[in-house]
Amino acid sequence: MVSEKRLIDANEVCMYLSLGRNRGVEFARSIGAERKIGRRSLYDKVVIDRYLDKQAMEV
Repeated sequence: MVSEKRLIDANEVCMYLSLGRNRGVEFARSIGAERKIGRRSLYDKVVIDRYLDKQAMEV
């Protein structure tokens, strides 16, 4: 389940953000959530949550 993991793959990040694959990965990269482990790209859910929380506070 996505909510239990800290590092999630591209498909999971897109499901988590409710975005399409290209837009979800592009967004995660742009906020610095991408983590390279070997040749694999994973995305840090904590970074994504922190960014979204910060955006919510600015509104």
